[in-house]
Amino acid sequence: MKNLFIGIDFSKRKFDVSVFQADNLKTVHHDVFSNDTDGYISMLNWISSLTEIPEGEWLFCGENTGVYSIGLTRFLISRELFMWLENPYQIKCSTGIKREKNDKVDSYEIAMYAYRFRDKARAYRIKGRTIESLGLLLTYRQKLVKEKTSLLVSVSELRRSGANEGTISFIYEDCKKQIEELQKSIKAVEKKMLEMIKDNEPVCRNYQLALSVKGIALVNIVALLVITDNFTRFQTARELACYCGVVPFEKSSGSSFDKGKHISHIADKQMKALLTQAARCAIIYDKNLKEYYQRKKKEGKKERVVINNVRNKLLHIVFAVVMKEQVYDENYSSDLKEAS
Repeated sequence: MKNLFIGIDFSKRKFDVSVFQADNLKTVHHDVFSNDTDGYISMLNWISSLTEIPEGEWLFCGENTGVYSIGLTRFLISRELFMWLENPYQIKCSTGIKREKNDKVDSYEIAMYAYRFRDKARAYRIKGRTIESLGLLLTYRQKLVKEKTSLLVSVSELRRSGANEGTISFIYEDCKKQIEELQKSIKAVEKKMLEMIKDNEPVCRNYQLALSVKGIALVNIVALLVITDNFTRFQTARELACYCGVVPFEKSSGSSFDKGKHISHIADKQMKALLTQAARCAIIYDKNLKEYYQRKKKEGKKERVVINNVRNKLLHIVFAVVMKEQVYDENYSSDLKEAS
């Protein structure tokens, strides 16, 4: 049972901490610490000076802010302390209307969230080295692709501008060189991803299974491996599909408001974009999904609706082949053909 609640608001160089006991919610202690090992130790010493409650009854809670929150999280887990990293949007939705916002207030709200929902607290599990490294490589690749796209757009706009031809030619040639270098870097990152996957047998096995699904390629699979922690984070394919934002939900109220079913904007938008690319590839090379796509288009379904359905089906197929440890068989498709 948790009796001491510690809310942490992370930032780049520091983090704010608010602490209170379950039997005395009005007495709240607050302090600020540097976001490094010295700060982590100072925080534990400070908390110990405030209470006689044993460490086994402490509940740390913070927003999952990626690189800013992982250092303290690793430190606390190494000390066998309970650390709960929650989705920032989940905490925001629980706090109601707020007129004031600063780091001190935010840390208190996080501590209060931990107290109110202590029965739902989940100890954060550090990802394995391979999955963590793949996540870093995937993020780096996304930045390289963004830079490459930005340069391509700039060059295209300049060539239509009618500016000095000599200057445009110089910029164009220089951009081409940078784009070529970026492309080499992207290929190098993808090669590194494959090397890391091959060096980890469980990850490699799931990678090979997912690769058997037409439309799914390296970047899609790496993204799925990262968000699912090698397919251990979600219990069902629907949970994964909800996270990726491809499951439609009803929006209605009474008799005057009925918008039908729509996908939610609360989703991993990067994963959703990758799935869109995979879906467009799948309707070309997978005969079952191609037939499904063509049939729905003839029925008058909107393009975006059909593509979303294909994204959803792809996730279910990938999840199934990994869970059953069987490569995808395109000819075994009775469920897919019967699905509407």
